[in-house]
Amino acid sequence: MLNRLRRRLDAVVERRVDARVDARMGRALEQVEHAQRDYEARLAGTQADFSYIRSEFDRIAPQVAALEQRFEWLRVRLDVADLEADEALSRAQLEHERARLRLELAAHYEERLRRLESDGD
Repeated sequence: MLNRLRRRLDAVVERRVDARVDARMGRALEQVEHAQRDYEARLAGTQADFSYIRSEFDRIAPQVAALEQRFEWLRVRLDVADLEADEALSRAQLEHERARLRLELAAHYEERLRRLESDGD
């Protein structure tokens, strides 16, 4: 009789403990799933940002390389010639203005292409 009572009591306790554990595990699993969805959404946003930054870098890198080459050419040219400081400054400012205009033209051209592509979609 005592053993039967003990088994019944064990069964009741086990069911209650199982129910509580199942409820807590269910909540914990929901939290994990929510955290996974949040992580995936943030990862997708970060990947999109990286793709945009990479495309901008790929777009600008050749322009920067061309400017570096042009500035090096100008530096060598200025080193060779005996120039007054004012003349060297005016030449550097003129070269800077040319480079700025080239970059501005490239930006306008890219904006025009972007508009054409968006109108085509």
